[in-house]
Amino acid sequence: MKHTLKVIFGKEQVAKILNNEVLSEEELNVNVQEYLFETEIEKQAFIKGLNQAVGWTYICIPELEIA
Repeated sequence: MKHTLKVIFGKEQVAKILNNEVLSEEELNVNVQEYLFETEIEKQAFIKGLNQAVGWTYICIPELEIA
């Protein structure tokens, strides 16, 4: 069974969702990403990583920059 997770990016778009407002079609296309995981454990690890990044404007993953 695959596990999916939708993530909304963007300060204004997150605020809209938290205020129970509807995102426009363009906002849905640009600001919503869906991720697919093989296991619930992978999904939870991804969520933990996202939570660690909340509040930071920029991030860099050196391992990916070297490749």
